[in-house]
Amino acid sequence: MSARVGPYTAKASRRSHHKSRLGCQNCKRRRIKCDEAKPNCGNCLRHSIECDYNSSSESSSTVSPTNETTSLAEAPKPYDDYTFISSSQANFTPPKRAHSSRPPLSQQHDEQSSHLHQAVANKQFQFTATDMVLFHHFITSKDLGGSRPHVQNQLSQLGFSFHYVLRLLLAFSGFHLARYSTNDSSPGSSADFYAAAERHYETAVREVAAAIPLLDATNSPALYTSSIFVFICSLAKGPRPGEYLAYCDDGNPGCLSLFMGLRSILERCKSTLSVDFSSIHGANEQDETLQPEGPPFHPEEPVSHAYRDSLAELRHLISATFPDNSLEYTDYSQVLDMLCYTYEFVFGDDPRPTEPQLWPQIFGWLYTLPDLFVMDAQNRRPAALVMFAFFAVLLKQLDPAWFIRQWPEHIMSGIFRDLDEFHQEYVRWPMEQLGRLSNNLHLSETDSPGCKAISSSLLRN
Repeated sequence: MSARVGPYTAKASRRSHHKSRLGCQNCKRRRIKCDEAKPNCGNCLRHSIECDYNSSSESSSTVSPTNETTSLAEAPKPYDDYTFISSSQANFTPPKRAHSSRPPLSQQHDEQSSHLHQAVANKQFQFTATDMVLFHHFITSKDLGGSRPHVQNQLSQLGFSFHYVLRLLLAFSGFHLARYSTNDSSPGSSADFYAAAERHYETAVREVAAAIPLLDATNSPALYTSSIFVFICSLAKGPRPGEYLAYCDDGNPGCLSLFMGLRSILERCKSTLSVDFSSIHGANEQDETLQPEGPPFHPEEPVSHAYRDSLAELRHLISATFPDNSLEYTDYSQVLDMLCYTYEFVFGDDPRPTEPQLWPQIFGWLYTLPDLFVMDAQNRRPAALVMFAFFAVLLKQLDPAWFIRQWPEHIMSGIFRDLDEFHQEYVRWPMEQLGRLSNNLHLSETDSPGCKAISSSLLRN
């Protein structure tokens, strides 16, 4: 007699399911269910690792470890790139679950670090010959911090564990080579370097965006570093027509939107990893044999204290533009107060601050901008553009950083063009200061169009 199927026994029966062998290799090694999404499954995205489907359709259950290793070694290589494969599924040993009591925290940290490096060792990252040139340039160029190996080691180690960081480092190096390379023996042209840098940059931005919802203690140092490099790589591309940091001619937000959009990451991660970005673009001050790359800059030239009168006129402009009790007036007044404080810190009566002290103060002004002001700048509201013209003078003080060069003049030229005659008078002082700092208007043919626009305007007036 067959057993009667009642309501309880029906619920207890096992639901049929479909078995699949098409999952990625990472999920197979971890013996977990793979959703088989391509190009990256959900499990790999959550753990910020590269999804590998390469060997799922090529390998067979009857292939021995020796034969598999031999097939990898004998596989033909492309002529124009090199692929580094550190290990295969055959020699991967899953960690065993411990049955003893929980180890001390220090031992847990070491074990987590060991497992992380073991996972990294099983990743695949394809380096082309151009990529090798970019990485070599990154670790050797004094303009990228080659004279400070501790910074290079810190960033490189982070990049080996999180490949979107490595891609941003390659992009950073590639944009530098594209702008300043004069070595004819380099295996590539400026266009080649720029194309490779742009490819790594776009890929890294997508990977960072996918990792942001998975922010935790493990990947927070990588996302903190990436949030910085996403912004400075957009500057490292160099000034582009129609792009003026705070806004674009086509109505799209400028590079500033990248910085503002990643503020939440910086807030959550800045205490985890501190990278001194003032040290990744110049030579060691104690090494007199190393000369900085790019055009010279003389920060010892003082800025006229007339900035106090010009900022006072700017305050009158804010009062005349917005009602005293409006939100706009409150936000703009706070932005102006911070701008005045930064000017006093940089150009005041106290001894001139060092370059590492300048970075947090100058970029701190950008960091504290309210959303209303950022939107007004994107929409080219005159009062916001006038304030940004004063910021361009502050940005010029960071000219020793190669990725800042030519941006202040470029920003000023766009702002002056987009202002009416009434508001152009309010940017007269910052334009004069930028013209004086640009070698007193003795500009070479290699200077940016922004520099030449400023000089032409001043000479006409």
